[in-house]
Amino acid sequence: MSIQTLPRRLALAFQFLTVLRVRVAGPVTDDELRGSTFFYPLVGAALGGALVAAAWALAHALPSPVVVALGVVGLAALTGGLHLDGVADVCDGFYAGRTREDALRIMKDPHIGTMGVVGLICVLGLKYIALLNVPTDRVLWAIVAAPVVGRSVMVVACALGRYAREEGTGKAYIGQLGRSHALVAVAFAAAGCAMLREWKVAALAFALSAIWLVLFMRACNRRIGGLTGDTLGALCETTELIVWLAACADCCAA
Repeated sequence: MSIQTLPRRLALAFQFLTVLRVRVAGPVTDDELRGSTFFYPLVGAALGGALVAAAWALAHALPSPVVVALGVVGLAALTGGLHLDGVADVCDGFYAGRTREDALRIMKDPHIGTMGVVGLICVLGLKYIALLNVPTDRVLWAIVAAPVVGRSVMVVACALGRYAREEGTGKAYIGQLGRSHALVAVAFAAAGCAMLREWKVAALAFALSAIWLVLFMRACNRRIGGLTGDTLGALCETTELIVWLAACADCCAA
């Protein structure tokens, strides 16, 4: 990957992961798509930074619970609900599908079922409660940390996992990334957790994220034979939740 291609691949990362309409001229190759994953954690940092700026501006005018709620909604809005769609599809497919084929078919269905709604309520509700209970001196850092770690874990999963379908959007990524992608993503995940400022909290966030990655991938391998784009989205959202739960863990125990 040459220096000249870095801006293009960074633009592809923003184009795919956010609602920003970043224009990328010409046809896009699979190699460029894979190269763009190096920048996924940076996209997470940008999303977190935008939310921090908004939270800081609104903190003087609105109560904290309202600001936190707007932060959770804002993260979903900036990503176009991309990963939340994965949460809903995985919940529907994994709970309603009796066989691997049923699960994959349900996950591809654009309609949302009961378990998808329940999953979204649980994830968004827990995110709100967790972030609301993060100590004041850590909350802005936590807002940035979670999107960074969430997108880093996605890249690691792509590097370690295999694609569950014959064709689909995730085929260019899942099982196609190399060791360098995984190492860079792990470094970004560690840096994201370090943003939580206290080493015990950072270590807890990193350990829980790593354990969740392993458990989630095992569950996906057993249920559908690998990963899909939907499972990556669900992994990102739940990892963000885990980071925020870790960030508030010590204050909950106090």
